[in-house]
Amino acid sequence: MEIELTPALATEALLACGVGGRAVAAERLDGGVSNLTWLVQRNGDAPVVLRLERKLGIFQPYDVRREARVMRCLADSEIPVPQVLGEAGEDSPLGAPFVVLSWLAYPHMGMTPMTDAVIDNYRAMVESIHSLDWRPLGLDFLDPPPAGHEAALRDLDAVRARAVHFRCDRDHLISEIGAILNQHLPDSPEPRLCHGDINVFNYLVDEDGSIAGVVDWEQAQLGDPLSDWGLITALASLKGLNAPPEDHPLAAPAFARSGRPVEDLRYWMLHQMFKLAVIHRIWSEIGDSPPWYSWSDVERVSESALMYLGE
Repeated sequence: MEIELTPALATEALLACGVGGRAVAAERLDGGVSNLTWLVQRNGDAPVVLRLERKLGIFQPYDVRREARVMRCLADSEIPVPQVLGEAGEDSPLGAPFVVLSWLAYPHMGMTPMTDAVIDNYRAMVESIHSLDWRPLGLDFLDPPPAGHEAALRDLDAVRARAVHFRCDRDHLISEIGAILNQHLPDSPEPRLCHGDINVFNYLVDEDGSIAGVVDWEQAQLGDPLSDWGLITALASLKGLNAPPEDHPLAAPAFARSGRPVEDLRYWMLHQMFKLAVIHRIWSEIGDSPPWYSWSDVERVSESALMYLGE
């Protein structure tokens, strides 16, 4: 979906969802193939963020209103999330569902010095997400899996469905990793809230080094918290860190406190590489820009992750 969000169209959208204000500018914030996101400047009012649902992409099926519901549930928790100001459905002026969020005017971790304090606060925030009692917050609509293999199997099925849709399921590396993952499914504990994308770009930092906001909840789920830590180890490895996941500096302290077998974190690193391999193929086909990591990066890190898991 390509749309030019003019100030006039943005104003119409804001009015339609009850937010109001006259838009004077709309700046695209995202690239790749995630939901389309703009920073909308308003005449005399605070800026807002507008997130428009895509129909096709790396995380389909998209559901921005589900993401908004997660943030509404977290509004009274200790997790700092944007305020959901308004939303609209399929009959919106933009031709697809969208949500309007408050603008959190803080830089993300990728734009700030990675001091020990910032890293510690990041780890603590992720662990706070995992430790939330999600039931009284109303997050049971995320359909919690039972303890055991179900959390991993659900996610594998979702990724495989995208691979089939985009005809990359027969890629040799993707099919090999998928088969091996089925042989090493972890015994996950009772489900916890997982952010789903603990990339440092989704964690906003205040001047004192505290985490002032956590954004991008489109992949939030109830599942195995090691899935989050496995993702950050996979991403760090793609960026050049060469170490077993249990030695990765961002994930190691939380993993050590978990008391889980090392094989479980190694599984989740490989699981996330499976997902990132499929994402690379889809992104390369339909993305607004090339993926930030290369296919040779995928091969390199996947080879290491397979070795760590004992294959």
